[in-house]
Amino acid sequence: MSPIESKTTRRKIVEFIPYKTMALDLEAILASLTRIYVSRNDLDMVELITSCQPELFPVGSFDAEAERYEYVLKLAVPVKFHNHLRDNIDKIQAQLLADIATVTAPYSHESISAVFVALKIEQDLAWRDAAMDLIVEGRGRDTKKENDILIMHAPADENGIVGEMKAALGKKNVRVATHSIVSVKDKDIHRALAEYDKRSHFGVFVVSQAATRLPFQQDTLGRIVGYLTNPAKNFCQIWNKIERTDVANFSPALARSLALSTGRMTVDQVCGFLMKYANLG
Repeated sequence: MSPIESKTTRRKIVEFIPYKTMALDLEAILASLTRIYVSRNDLDMVELITSCQPELFPVGSFDAEAERYEYVLKLAVPVKFHNHLRDNIDKIQAQLLADIATVTAPYSHESISAVFVALKIEQDLAWRDAAMDLIVEGRGRDTKKENDILIMHAPADENGIVGEMKAALGKKNVRVATHSIVSVKDKDIHRALAEYDKRSHFGVFVVSQAATRLPFQQDTLGRIVGYLTNPAKNFCQIWNKIERTDVANFSPALARSLALSTGRMTVDQVCGFLMKYANLG
């Protein structure tokens, strides 16, 4: 067999066939599955299935005639099941697959070939509303602002990461301004962010060990976090030589937000990504 023929044989068959109803019946399938566990008086499984967020992933078939179409079933469950899953995951997934095969036996042209259970992490969706507000307001990019990028940072980082970023961005003809956070009073942070809105296209908050030692009140730090989580504010964070656990101790919200990190890339690489974020080339 030639390499081309072999590759064709192994390829998944993903053509649509006229018997795909399992996705439409997913909730009914789960209801029937739950009925089995009610009959067994297995209340743990009843709660797990009832609380889950299901999703079917079509994976096609290895059958060249596509006589049976395969799916993988994902069940996302609340984090309260963490300990239960940790101790029983192998047993749970095997039991689910066996019982799902019983429930879905009438689907002669479809099958669920694998099932896995994952924890459902609650996400902060406030950014969606903020982005929609931007659309409603119809605001565009103001090209007349005097600074391309504003860097907010702890005073101790002025001669370290901030100086390196200014040098790297300066070589790319990026106009950079900095704001050293010498005061963490709410009115001063509010004023600094207002100045950012007026004068800069894109903002950066440097999270470092020095920044975590600043005596922020959580409400005041929340102002900066609000800019980071609002896409319309064009703001991002950089973690400089700091681990996620340290960031989480400083601000759980910052730890949950995406960040560029000097622990994973060079300053030049960080600045390159910043320029892409800010649409500066």
